[in-house]
Amino acid sequence: MKIGDIVTRKIYGEEMQFCIIGFYTNQETGERVAILALLDPSLIVEASVRDLAPISARNLLALAAPNFVH
Repeated sequence: MKIGDIVTRKIYGEEMQFCIIGFYTNQETGERVAILALLDPSLIVEASVRDLAPISARNLLALAAPNFVH
């Protein structure tokens, strides 16, 4: 699996879709862990491209999991 892949995971018995936005290694177990962004159709919005500002992958990962990015 790689960043940008769409994956599913069961949460509370329901299949939910996520996009992989990063990975890290759990320092205690050595396990590779994926950082996921929930894909929720109710949260889809549209915006003019002029209103958008880029963000670096590092800053995105810091927002998603500030305690786990190494």
